[in-house]
Amino acid sequence: MPYCDVLVPGPWWNGLTYKTEMNVPIGARVVVPLGRGERIGFVQRLDSEDRGRGGFAIRSIRRIIDEIPLFPPSLWELFDWGGRVFLCGTGELLRIGIPSVFLSSSDATLLPLPLPRMETKASEEVFFYLCDFHERCKKFIALVERSERFLVLFPEQGLAAEFWKLLPESQKKETVLWPSQGGKKLLAAWIRARNNVPRGIIGGPGAVFAPLQQIETIIVDEESSGAYRSYKKPFINARTLAGKRARLESASLVLSGRTPSSRIFLRGKPRSTERPARDNVRLVDLREAFASSVQGVGDSLPLTHTLLTETKRCLASGRTALWLLDRKGYAGEIACEDCGNAARCPKCGTAMVWEEKHDRLRCPACASIRSIPQVCPVCRGHLLIGKRPGLEALFPVAKSFESDGQPALFMEDFKTAGKGAVRSLADRLSSGGIVVGTRAALVLCDIVDIGFAGWIDVDAEVRSIAYQAKFTVFSMVWESLWRGKNHSERVVLLQSRRPGAGWQKGVVQGWKTFWTHELKERKELGLPPYSYLLEIQAASLQQKSEMLSRMEERGLFPMDPGDPPLHFWVTARSVSVVQDIIAPFFSIGCSKNGFPEVSVWID
Repeated sequence: MPYCDVLVPGPWWNGLTYKTEMNVPIGARVVVPLGRGERIGFVQRLDSEDRGRGGFAIRSIRRIIDEIPLFPPSLWELFDWGGRVFLCGTGELLRIGIPSVFLSSSDATLLPLPLPRMETKASEEVFFYLCDFHERCKKFIALVERSERFLVLFPEQGLAAEFWKLLPESQKKETVLWPSQGGKKLLAAWIRARNNVPRGIIGGPGAVFAPLQQIETIIVDEESSGAYRSYKKPFINARTLAGKRARLESASLVLSGRTPSSRIFLRGKPRSTERPARDNVRLVDLREAFASSVQGVGDSLPLTHTLLTETKRCLASGRTALWLLDRKGYAGEIACEDCGNAARCPKCGTAMVWEEKHDRLRCPACASIRSIPQVCPVCRGHLLIGKRPGLEALFPVAKSFESDGQPALFMEDFKTAGKGAVRSLADRLSSGGIVVGTRAALVLCDIVDIGFAGWIDVDAEVRSIAYQAKFTVFSMVWESLWRGKNHSERVVLLQSRRPGAGWQKGVVQGWKTFWTHELKERKELGLPPYSYLLEIQAASLQQKSEMLSRMEERGLFPMDPGDPPLHFWVTARSVSVVQDIIAPFFSIGCSKNGFPEVSVWID
C-alpha cells in the first residue's frame, strides 16, 4: 500500500494523502510534513491507488511513531462517528479527546496490542429515574459489582468524586477517578486505562474518551443535563457519544437521573411517581411583590412577602437560604432611552451585561469585554440606562439579612477559588446564612444544609429564544427541590408572573406532565427530538451566502435572523444531509478563508 491518508488534528474534515514505503497500521501516529513544518497525525486509510496523476507532488511520511494503533478499535470508530454527527471533524475530537502530549511529542509510547472486541451480546438500554442522588448511587454500585469492565459518567466532577467515595474499598482499588484537567495525571490515567489495568472509570463528561477496553456497562447519570454539552468548539454532547460507545462495545447502557431528556422520554417511556411534598413548593404572583428600586436601572427588583418571610424562617432555624437569579452582573443589559437599542457584543451580537463591580460590559455568550459606551452606538443619544437588574443589584438586599454568624455571600466570589475556598465557604455557613447566585449555586446543596431556595424571577430563563428554554428552567427548579442534604425539609419558592401555569405544572405534578405538554409543542414546530436543529456561524458573509444558497437548492429552509450577521439556523431530519452540503467548506484548502462553526442540537 504505497499511499495512506493521514488525519492531522485541525478544523478540516479531510485526511491528507502521503506516500509511504513502510508498513503503517491504521490508528498509529506518524510525523508528516505540512506546509513548511511538521505535524503529528494518525493513519486513517491505506490505499494502493496511484494518486500522482493529478499534477501535484505527493510528499512522504517522515517517521512512524507507534508500531501499533494508539486506540482500541471501538474508540477510533467513536472519534470518526462523533466527528461526522456533530459536524466538527474527527481531527477536532482527537484534539480534545486524548492527552495533548500525544500531539506535541513524537516519542513512542509502549502500549500492548488492543484487546479483541467482545460481541457476545447485543447492546441494551436500561432506564431508571430517581430524584435522590444517593439512592441512584446504590443502584450504580450494584451494577458495577456485576460488571467486569465499566464506565460511569456524571455531568460534574464533584458528583463523580462523591460517587467514588461511596464505593467499597475493594472497588476503589480497581477504579480510576478520571481527572477533569490535563497534564501528568490525565496522561497516567489514560495509559492505565489503555493497558486495561482498572476495572472501571468514573468521571465527568471527558471520561467518555477513556481508552478502557471490553466495557460491559456504561452508566450516564443526569443524562438530560446540559453540562454534557460543550460550549466551546468542538460542540459535542458526551451523553450522545456514550450511547454510541455502548453500541460499539456491545455494552449495557444505563441512563439515569432526576428527569429524562426529551429523546429518552419519547423513545424509552421511563416512569416515575416521585412528586415533591406540596408544602415544599410555594408559587407566588410577582404582581403581589413590592418593587425595590435599583440606582441606574429602569426596572425594579421584585421582592415578595413570602420571599422575605421564608428567608427569615430559614435563618432562624440555623440553615442557609439561596436567592437564585439566573442573570449575572448589575443589569441584564444597558440600553438607550431614546431609541431603545441595547449595547451589543461586536463579535456575536448578544446584548451585553452591565457589571458595575468592574465598570464594564461583558457578553454572556462569548465572554467579550468592552468599556461602557458614553453614547448610544446607534443614535448617538447620551441617556443610557440599565434594564433587568441582576445579581450585583440583588446582593445589597440580601446583605440586609446578615447577622453575626450568618453571613450574606455572593457566589460569584467563590466560582474559581478552588476546593479550599469551597470548604471555607461551607465553614462560614455552618450556622446558616444567605447566598446570592445563579443556578450554579445549587452545588452548595451538596455541602451545606439548604433550607430555602428562592427563585427571584423564575420566568427570566423562559424568555430566552432557545427552543429548550422551558426545559432548562424546569430542570433547574426540579434540581433545587431534590439535590443534596435534607432536601425533604427544603422550601422552594417560585416568583412568577403566571404562578402554577404552563411548564410550572410539572414542578408540582412531575416531569411526565412537563414533557407531555412540551413535546406536543415541539412536534408542531418540528423541533428536537423530532428533527435535528443546527446552529451555523459562517466565517464570512460570502461563505454564509453560499451555504444558504446550497441548502435552499437541496430543499432545506434555513432561518436567518440577521443578527448576529454570520449566524443562521436550519432543521433537518438527518445530519448527513447538511454534512454533504457544508463539507466543501471544511477542506484544508479553505484554511485562509476560515471554517464555519456548527452546533448540533439533538434533543
